[in-house]
Amino acid sequence: MAVLAKYLQEAFADLCPSGWDCRCEVPVLSKEFENRLGYSPRADVCLVHHETSRRLWIEFEISRADPVANHAKFATAHLFKPFSPDDSFVSMVSSHVNRGRRNLASNTVHLLRHIGIPAFQTVLLPTIEPEEIKRLNHASLQMLQSSPLDARLELSRVFQISEPVIAKDKLRIHFASELFDVIRNLYRWNTQIMETDDAALWKRRTVTYFVFDPISEQFAPSKFCAYVIPILAHTVHPTQDTGLMDMATYCRLDETEPKFDGYLARNHLIQHLGMRLRSQEEEPAIATAFTHWVQRRTNTIHVHPSGPKFLLPPDWYW
Repeated sequence: MAVLAKYLQEAFADLCPSGWDCRCEVPVLSKEFENRLGYSPRADVCLVHHETSRRLWIEFEISRADPVANHAKFATAHLFKPFSPDDSFVSMVSSHVNRGRRNLASNTVHLLRHIGIPAFQTVLLPTIEPEEIKRLNHASLQMLQSSPLDARLELSRVFQISEPVIAKDKLRIHFASELFDVIRNLYRWNTQIMETDDAALWKRRTVTYFVFDPISEQFAPSKFCAYVIPILAHTVHPTQDTGLMDMATYCRLDETEPKFDGYLARNHLIQHLGMRLRSQEEEPAIATAFTHWVQRRTNTIHVHPSGPKFLLPPDWYW
């Protein structure tokens, strides 16, 4: 096992919150099934709640190896021993896994949901660059234990993204767990605001904080980008917007739900997903792109008089 994964296992066990047990290297299937299959689906960490028996199956994806393999192991294990609807699979992927592989794994999470597994993928140590992840993974356990790594924040992120922010009737709203979903929300806002009905719902709103996508040079309100609607379904809906925020839900919650909050959304993007907050003075090139973008949206966006603030993905993401 990689040293960094071993360190995180021990740290999660030490930091395990009251009311939970922390177990390491937990098999998903019985030994009999493992022998029959020829492979062994198991979690790096399994958190088990004392009273409800809810389980959080956590996988650390640290190296450049393809993380989809573990997603597939959990998906096929579900065929033989279905996961409880109260359980969740959480994959934590470091910056050392390249963008294509992490996004493929992120999309595979949606497939897991379609077969009935409450699944999430999130970032692991999001402020640490790939080369530093590689160095830490080859350090000694003693060195990691004396390092400033904040394992408490990593454990906190597991609960932050796997528990709904809002649970009302059949609606479950979560914080976005992955940078990929944040950017997908950005694209969705820009698509929906061009639709007459959605634009009428949005009207014209004052916005200060905007997520920026360096590839398309598009922006979107950060609060819209920070929430998702994970869907468990046994049929695949052929849409690229599955699980994302939508304009109608956003506008309804924005008027009625105190937990649907811009500050909480922004703090989540920065603290838990490693996004960077920048002013237009700090990023003149982005400010120029923003001017071109917002000039085409004056009917729907009024920029706060203090000026726009930009939330940027970490450099390693691209």
